[in-house]
Amino acid sequence: MGLEKFVSSLSDWSKFPPRVLFALTLICGGFLFGGNSFFKTLGLDEIQTQYRPYFGLGFLLFGVLLISFPIAEGLRRLYHWLIEKYNQRRRFELTKEWLTSLTPAQKKILHSYIDKNTRSLRLDYKDGTVNELMIAGILYLPSNISLFDTNPRVDDGWYTDYNIQPKVYKYLQEHPELLS
Repeated sequence: MGLEKFVSSLSDWSKFPPRVLFALTLICGGFLFGGNSFFKTLGLDEIQTQYRPYFGLGFLLFGVLLISFPIAEGLRRLYHWLIEKYNQRRRFELTKEWLTSLTPAQKKILHSYIDKNTRSLRLDYKDGTVNELMIAGILYLPSNISLFDTNPRVDDGWYTDYNIQPKVYKYLQEHPELLS
C-alpha cells in the first residue's frame, strides 16, 4: 500500500517548481554524500545512516525531475518552432496558388513592384485591390504610424507605403509569367 501511494504521488512531485527540486536534490545529495562528522554535529547522523537508501532514491528522482525542466522547455520551443515553420511554408504554398489566379488589377500593382525594382510603393489604402492583396498576405503596411499623419489626401485617395512580402517578391522575380 505504501508503494502505491509513493508512485501515485510522483505526478504531484513533477509539478514542483525547479527551485524546490534543486533544494530537495541538494538536501538528499548532502545526506547521501555528506560526511558523518558534519551530520553528527547536527545530530542527524542516525537519520543519515538509517534512511540513506531513501536519500539516494530522492536524489535520483529530484535530480531527474530538475534536469527534465530545461529538456522539456527545449522540446516545447522546438515543437512550436517546427509548427511555425510548417505554417509559414503552408501559407506560402497557398500564396503561390493564389498568385496563379490574379486579376488584371492585381497583376498591374504587383508588376509595378517588379518593374521599379522596389519592395515599397505608395498606394491608396482605400483601394479594394490593394486591401485584397494585403488580406492575402502579399502586401503589408510597414508601419501604421504614418498612415494618417504625413499622407495628405491626393487625387481622391489616401496614399501610404505598402511593402511586398520578400518571399513573394523573389518568387515573382523568378516567375514573371505570373504577371503577364
